[in-house]
Amino acid sequence: MPPKSSTAAPTSAARRSTRLTATATASSDKKRAAEDKPASLPSPKKTKTVSKSAPPPKSAEPKSKTKTQSKAKAKPAVPAAVAEEVAEAPKDAEPETDGEETLQLGDKLPKISLRDNEGTEVDVAGLAGAKGVVIFLYPKADTPGCTTQACGFRDAFDDIAALGYDVYGLSRDEPKAQQRWKEKKGLNYRLLCDPESKLIKRLGAFVPPKNTKRSHFIFEKGSGKLVEAKLGVKPADE
Repeated sequence: MPPKSSTAAPTSAARRSTRLTATATASSDKKRAAEDKPASLPSPKKTKTVSKSAPPPKSAEPKSKTKTQSKAKAKPAVPAAVAEEVAEAPKDAEPETDGEETLQLGDKLPKISLRDNEGTEVDVAGLAGAKGVVIFLYPKADTPGCTTQACGFRDAFDDIAALGYDVYGLSRDEPKAQQRWKEKKGLNYRLLCDPESKLIKRLGAFVPPKNTKRSHFIFEKGSGKLVEAKLGVKPADE
């Protein structure tokens, strides 16, 4: 098993995003308060006049136009850290198996065909046998938390291999994205591509609509049976 390490502190990008959101919210509240404040009424004249009803406020129409214009604005680019949080399932979310039974301890890998980072077809059922298998799941390739997780397995790969086990990463990413990330970070194991979440669902790590619980699974050397399953782990918990 890879060595344990302390959980990484929140990224500066995440803290900066939180501060910007709070500032924008406060500014918006002040603006709405200023718009909703009624205008000062003029002092009444001493001469006798006929009372007339005040005309309806004209602020409603401009506000409606403002909302329409606001919706038309282009959305800002989503930082990688935020994209990862969106991709990753909440810890208390219920997984979905799409009618297929979730693998239990003692079960073997199912007969599913996936592609790896090079686009090569992989028979999942044949991965475990003479060698054991460690499969770790991550929400999205080349994002901060997933990189921490993947590099942990990279650094511990030799120790794991010495015990007779292979390592595989698994996510919904396509082969091109997996290959770029593998080369960028020097990952020394294969990455499996599961865009339809076929294996992810059987492992009980899929949460609709397109989320994946960060997890890892160990299939025993020789028997090929599932002997350990951990779902909802942190990037450095591996």
